[in-house]
Amino acid sequence: MSTEGSQAGVRAGRLDGRVVIVTGAAGGFGVPLCDMLEREGATVVGVDREGDGVLHADVGSEAGNRSMVETALERHGRLDGLVLNAGVQYLAPIDEHDEAQWDRLHDVMVKGPFLAIRAAWPALTRAPGGRVVVTASGSSFLGEAYKAAYVAAKHGVLGLMKVAALEGAPLGLTANAVAPAWMRTPMVERQLEDQMRLHGKTREEVVMGMVERHPVDRFVEPEEVAHAVAFLLGPEASGINGVCLPVDLGTLVG
Repeated sequence: MSTEGSQAGVRAGRLDGRVVIVTGAAGGFGVPLCDMLEREGATVVGVDREGDGVLHADVGSEAGNRSMVETALERHGRLDGLVLNAGVQYLAPIDEHDEAQWDRLHDVMVKGPFLAIRAAWPALTRAPGGRVVVTASGSSFLGEAYKAAYVAAKHGVLGLMKVAALEGAPLGLTANAVAPAWMRTPMVERQLEDQMRLHGKTREEVVMGMVERHPVDRFVEPEEVAHAVAFLLGPEASGINGVCLPVDLGTLVG
């Protein structure tokens, strides 16, 4: 294991011996997240629809979620944590919103996490210490124009997390969420054209508008969110259950 994380203030070995599934593992947040968890000692089973070095599965489907859990158990004989991070985006006014896109977003970001938790439940509750962490968003608390499906999905996954927390607590399982503010990831980059068109702004104006929502004049770094996920997966977070931790530079305070 590299000592670089320890020198930077990371508690190396926090997740030693633990097997963790991470969905959306090939994305702009997923890659640094998996790197962080591996530096902490976890064995990571990365899952995405495409990308190198990951298990290819459709996490919006029952078959995909069952497959990733079975694969983790076949390879490693145990499963200690789920990080449900897969996400997609679609922008449109409500009166023009495509129904198929609504279904796609909710399959990936609400139904998918439900199916993943259901499939992994026996393994995660086999002994105390199982962990579920979902990637929520500032959109889990606030509305945003032209994002009906995304905002509804991000609100919905918090409800799922709270139920999992209540049902899992007697079995030693915790379920929590992290809620990042704007990160400069490829998914954010891909929505800039739609933001420009729908809001009638230039690219620079859209980007500056994202940053200006934060009390600190910058984007959130993926590594900052990854540290929060690693903490919630680790033993120090055993008493934290059913919460959503904002990693947003203080955005929700204002």
